[in-house]
Amino acid sequence: MNKCLQLILSFAVLLPLLTGCWDRQELNELGIMLGLGVDKDGDMIKVSAQVVVPNEVSSKSKSGGGKGTPVTQYQASAPTLFEAIQKLTESSPRRIFMAHIRVLVFGEEYARKNGIYDVTEALMREPTVRPDYYVMVARNTTASKVLDVLTPLENIPAEKMFNSLDVSSKIWSPTTTVTGDQLMEYILSPGIQPVITGIEVIGQPAKSGNQSNIATIRSPARLNSTGLSVFKGDKLIGWLTEDESKGYNYIRNNVVSTISHLPCRKEGYVTFKALRTTTKRHAKVVAGHPVVNIKMKNVSSIGAVECEIKIGSMKVLKELERDSEERLVDLMQKSVKSVQRKFHVDIFGFGQEVYHADPKFFKKVEKDWDSYLENLDVHYDVNVQIKRVGTLDDSFKDQIRE
Repeated sequence: MNKCLQLILSFAVLLPLLTGCWDRQELNELGIMLGLGVDKDGDMIKVSAQVVVPNEVSSKSKSGGGKGTPVTQYQASAPTLFEAIQKLTESSPRRIFMAHIRVLVFGEEYARKNGIYDVTEALMREPTVRPDYYVMVARNTTASKVLDVLTPLENIPAEKMFNSLDVSSKIWSPTTTVTGDQLMEYILSPGIQPVITGIEVIGQPAKSGNQSNIATIRSPARLNSTGLSVFKGDKLIGWLTEDESKGYNYIRNNVVSTISHLPCRKEGYVTFKALRTTTKRHAKVVAGHPVVNIKMKNVSSIGAVECEIKIGSMKVLKELERDSEERLVDLMQKSVKSVQRKFHVDIFGFGQEVYHADPKFFKKVEKDWDSYLENLDVHYDVNVQIKRVGTLDDSFKDQIRE
């Protein structure tokens, strides 16, 4: 009897502690935000939320779905980010749920004038937001207009933007991915400045949000990743060209695979596919002057031959390797010199390498590092190996008869 009484008393004490799912949120009460846009609205911040329309992305025929757009956009302005997000409920019938954000888009004007640190920190501080979203800058437009574009193939535009950048960064060297936590690290770390891929609306922006935009083979309005944006601290200061973006990504060891070409010595082009690229950066301080050494190893295959050269010849392959090495050195040199001349900021992380090599020296020059960057001595060592020539040896072009 005493044991039964003790058991009952134990349950009586423990039951109040079992509060159940006190913080549960029902799915039909939430608006799932996949894309977040940030723009300038006078002295306030304008938030654009791309929210999924459940009926349009679920099974399309049972409930009559598929007739509208798969996403909708809500906008609100307020002095701070989370005030604006909460204010979205003035127009949204559901509470905005932020745990599944795929892309964060900054309008170009906002990134130039306001800076991106406050928004980045606010999202990092919020426990419901995962920091694995990709960050982009809307080039020559606003974030709200970018999030307004309906896209084919991927019917949710934010997913399209995420997947396009993810794929592009792996197979096309002018683009790269930056997540929320990486961006915060770049902003706060000495010896490196942030670089973020841009995105623009091309075609006919007036039709971007219409259902007709995805009703034709070629959409009137399209989203396109374009160039890399350069930041000083947390403010946008300019853009790299395509070749400069390639050089940056080679230096930063961001290139997984890509396609490039070289002009033949007479006429036409040889196309290369990079199979593996590895870049290492090392620095040293010599007589009070920092020196950075960049060593790259590139393994490529030949994709196409548009000129009359003997690919089966080892001599020709060695010439192509040397020409490719010179081309890669030229890309990296032009990127570094352009940044030194136009932007005067270290986006390559050379300062970090100097810090690792000589922490005491870097601490002395950290505040004036940008001035050191302008005359920084950078050495390049590139080794290219052509491992494959495809399923053909020499081209048949010289056998064509008119």
